[in-house]
Amino acid sequence: MIKFTKRHKPFYKQFLRLKQDIQNKSKLLRFKKQKWKIFQDNLKRQLTPHKRFKMKDQFQLSVSKFAGRGNSFKRKIRNKINQRKMFRLFYGGIKSYYLKKSILKCNKTKNCGLEDYRHNIIKYFESRLDTVLCRVNFSLNIKTASQLILHGHIHVNSKPVKNKSYSLKPNDLIEVANNRKSRALIKNNLNKSDFWPLPPKHLLVNYSTLQILFVYQKDSNLMPLFSNYLDLDSVITNFR
Repeated sequence: MIKFTKRHKPFYKQFLRLKQDIQNKSKLLRFKKQKWKIFQDNLKRQLTPHKRFKMKDQFQLSVSKFAGRGNSFKRKIRNKINQRKMFRLFYGGIKSYYLKKSILKCNKTKNCGLEDYRHNIIKYFESRLDTVLCRVNFSLNIKTASQLILHGHIHVNSKPVKNKSYSLKPNDLIEVANNRKSRALIKNNLNKSDFWPLPPKHLLVNYSTLQILFVYQKDSNLMPLFSNYLDLDSVITNFR
């Protein structure tokens, strides 16, 4: 009997189809294949200082320059699918069923308005242990952060944690395991990182001791983490 296996879809190839650098990866500029040329030319224009250092506020009203565009039913459905895909890729390519489960979990709070609901979703994903490691450049991407956690290289409050979706609480202390191999892995990632975007304000990092203090507050603004506009309403539609 012939067994058919699911073909692995290259991670960065999905960026090419969406025509956006979802995770601000400068390595995309080094790809040599011809199919990346147009994408790289557009990306180089976006990397000018006045554009690269300007982050998008997801809660700010965005109005299309051409009001008649994007109003067809087919295009609206396509845009919703693309927005969800961009959101999943931004957090390391999480599965659709996990996204749905997480969004429904964030909606359990009573008397939760739409704005609070959006904040709860961002807070939930930005509180994940693998996301935090990626934000402070202890890992090159979220997938690498997951591997560090699963192999026991990361401790939270002096206890080893092997759950990559571990939800951090205010004043939690994240540390690297006190052994040569673990610290060498983190330092190697730091040397390869270009430190952009900068670590968010709700994370206090000591790069000499390799420690992170999670000091998230309710009024903290996590939106500067996004370099492109994501329509969160399209992401949560039909899940609420």
